[in-house]
Amino acid sequence: MEPNGWTEILESLAGLGNDQLQGLLDSSTLGFDGNFTITANKPTYSGLCQFYPLIETLIQDQTGKHLRMNLENSVPTGTDSSSIEVEVAAASVTDAILKPDSIAAVPSYLLRFVPYVGSSAVLIATALRQAFYRASREHGADQLYPRQGDTVIINVQSLLKTLGNVISRAKFFRIFQQGGMDWYVQRGEPKFRVSENRIQRESNTYHYRGLVLTPGDAQDLYIWLLGQGLALDPLGVLSKSIATPRDQVLTFPFRLPEENENALFSEPASVHQVVARALAPKSLDPTLAGLCDRLASHLIRPESFLAVPWYWFQKVLPELGDDLGMLYLMCKNCCYVDWARGKDRNTFWVPGGLVTLQGWIRSESLPKRIPHAKPSKRGRPKSSEINSDSAYTRQWRQANRDLASQYLCRLDTRPSELGTDWQLQVSEVQLTAQDESLKQAIYAFLFSPPDPVNPEILSLYASSAKLQLLLGKNSTANPRQLCHFETLVKEGICQNETLSPEEICHFDTLVDGLNYYFETLIEAGICQFDTIIKILNKLKFAPYFGQKTVPSKIGSQPVGVEKNNGGAGSQDQETSWDYGKLLQSINPELAKQIRKRKLEDRFLAWLITGSLTPEIHSPISFAIAATLENQQSPTAPAVRLAELTAEQLSSLIRKTMRRLEQNYLGPVMNTASGSEDLASFLQPETNNNQEQNRLLRRLADALSLEE
Repeated sequence: MEPNGWTEILESLAGLGNDQLQGLLDSSTLGFDGNFTITANKPTYSGLCQFYPLIETLIQDQTGKHLRMNLENSVPTGTDSSSIEVEVAAASVTDAILKPDSIAAVPSYLLRFVPYVGSSAVLIATALRQAFYRASREHGADQLYPRQGDTVIINVQSLLKTLGNVISRAKFFRIFQQGGMDWYVQRGEPKFRVSENRIQRESNTYHYRGLVLTPGDAQDLYIWLLGQGLALDPLGVLSKSIATPRDQVLTFPFRLPEENENALFSEPASVHQVVARALAPKSLDPTLAGLCDRLASHLIRPESFLAVPWYWFQKVLPELGDDLGMLYLMCKNCCYVDWARGKDRNTFWVPGGLVTLQGWIRSESLPKRIPHAKPSKRGRPKSSEINSDSAYTRQWRQANRDLASQYLCRLDTRPSELGTDWQLQVSEVQLTAQDESLKQAIYAFLFSPPDPVNPEILSLYASSAKLQLLLGKNSTANPRQLCHFETLVKEGICQNETLSPEEICHFDTLVDGLNYYFETLIEAGICQFDTIIKILNKLKFAPYFGQKTVPSKIGSQPVGVEKNNGGAGSQDQETSWDYGKLLQSINPELAKQIRKRKLEDRFLAWLITGSLTPEIHSPISFAIAATLENQQSPTAPAVRLAELTAEQLSSLIRKTMRRLEQNYLGPVMNTASGSEDLASFLQPETNNNQEQNRLLRRLADALSLEE
């Protein structure tokens, strides 16, 4: 390394004052192997490419060396929750939240390993399988499932995030260290790199082991092959095995471990290994190996998947926990959809009931949380008077039963040779309680929008890509409180010329309505605005926005208001000031003097000044005296406000009052004409929103402005 050389280069780059370049450099890693090397992820790499000539020139001038840019090993798409966001149109709010098109394909056979390695290991295997799949797609491979020898580099934290962080980082590494994942993948040797004079460990590499049988299935297949006389007729027996129903070879729905398992299959084994052991001392030949491939596909069925929305992993699984969540997946895999007859089977019988389920999930207590559809009348009645410790335990058990009942329910029982069989009902994936509240709130917002939002504004938002983009950036930058246009401009989120004045008005109106309507929901921690905006964007093609009400042109003149051509007296009667009405509340003689001397505009300016000044108790008396007796002219802000039409000033006052009611604290209430002039009256006097609102109300009453 040549730290001095790089320090000088950084100082030269910092002198340019380019914040974008500085941010890109901070997000990258420097190396030196005779020449300088910058390593960055894809977004940073793309940004740095724009500055490459500049940086290369500086390095050559100051050090005589060259610059090389490298793209760091990327995390395969799908190992991070953000990468599985599929922004497509949704027909309902439920679909917009649940995203049923964004799924994880859980191999059905993978679930048969749960009794042997535990639920956490199988969940990790599920996430790793998705990482293998995404990695293969990145390299152009057209495959549905990983192949033996496939390699993937992942970020552990990102992978755990796809599982809703239900598994801790420490538990992840503990499972690997204890050999709990050896049946699925092998972890490569750790690699290290030097960055900023410090040794850093690179992301882990994982190698896919290939399709293997559980120890129990390997045992059953081995016994079946010996019983069919494999050693005497290998070709005939293997050909027969491919045509034999799987339930005559393996145990279903799940094979449980046995204490006296054959030592030969204490570990998972491939079909080839099982057949080779059963053939001994004979060995496999090319023909038999090909039949083993077909037998493995027949028994394992790699093309058979359980499609589970990623939503379930990220939102539901953390609530259920890894064991109960895995039990749900195992039970879900025992149901099916019969498209031939248009029927669904969402119930099945579990031979042995409780004892069997305890073996499935390797837990004594968890299956007991599954509630019975018919409450038992056995046992002593619950006492209403219990101590605090017992009450806590009772509440905890009831909460767990309620949580389990959302997905599993025991419908019936029956005696059998194994004891008591249970009939379980398995529910479809549902929204969490928080997302259910969010769904209802969004439906209420769409069907009955709050003031000042109306169907026309929602339709305009649905049709305007600029408004959607701006609101999306706003929600990302301010997930708890949406900002108004002028605030976004000052924060650099958008430019003044981004929208027309009419669009700005619509945008700010929508911001007002969203802040007002979803404030309580966000404060309760149920959601953030970026979630709400994403849902609204997905629903923009749905019928809730009333597409037929969209104005023909964004920024067109409001209905009922004609454009001013600039000539005197060209103002429409609806928008010009009616001074006769304005002066009718004062002494007729004084009104006559004002009209005779053509001081109407001056009177209006003084009336605005008096109404917005807290120390003046009678704005009308003040305006009369200032107009007829005071030789001074009104202030420039008051004159400009008086030059506005009645409709413009009325709209300005209403919008400002609305923002004050919503506790807006920005320097400018809106971007309409006269907003800054109005703020110059309000801000210096008081920061009390209630007092400001009172002054605005007094001004509206003095001007006889209608609501």
